[in-house]
Amino acid sequence: MQQINLYLPEFQPNREPMRSIHMLWGLVMFVVLLVLFSLFTVNTNSERARALENNRQQLEQRKQQLLQLEQQRPSQNLAELDAEILRLQEELQRREQILGIIANKKLGNNTGYSGHLYALGNQSLDTISLQAFSLQQGGSYVEFAGQTHAADQVPLYIQRLRTQAVFAESAFGVLQIKPAPGGVFDFSLAKDDPRNSAVAEKTAVQMLLEVNEKAAVSAARGQN
Repeated sequence: MQQINLYLPEFQPNREPMRSIHMLWGLVMFVVLLVLFSLFTVNTNSERARALENNRQQLEQRKQQLLQLEQQRPSQNLAELDAEILRLQEELQRREQILGIIANKKLGNNTGYSGHLYALGNQSLDTISLQAFSLQQGGSYVEFAGQTHAADQVPLYIQRLRTQAVFAESAFGVLQIKPAPGGVFDFSLAKDDPRNSAVAEKTAVQMLLEVNEKAAVSAARGQN
């Protein structure tokens, strides 16, 4: 009978969580998805910018028509003229509302978010694991959430991000850190109370926090 010594290094199982080749392929896929996302963002911003310019031109045309009618008022039937002016004023108000909606819509930036994502990866720490992140207002407002082995590593990570040009002027959400099972800490940088936000405005980080909160409540009820 042949005996095998499992304590020899060549017979021990590979306990390495992730090999370098796997990390490399993961990074390649991440970069490809990043490029596709950036192209989609640039195309969307261009379409919105064109729509904004078209609405501005139409708004100027309506203003000119209204001005011409005001100048022609004495020579035309007053009742018909008043009705036409009222119609144009309503049309002008409607287009101003549309213009305001488009103008107040954050179109993001024209260069995409590749710089932000590269910075998030290049400044990462072995003690921090991100589970979700959100870049809003063209990258000027940042939220993310995850776990860390040491609570002081999160402020360090934020400090490292601020050394990057893409995050130098960015605002971060409110930092919250709490202990979690396994000797780690759950942390998040998000708005004060995501539950007060409208459903359509919730970010990926806020939705993750809500899911975790519901899971914690369900686990507590199960233990009771």
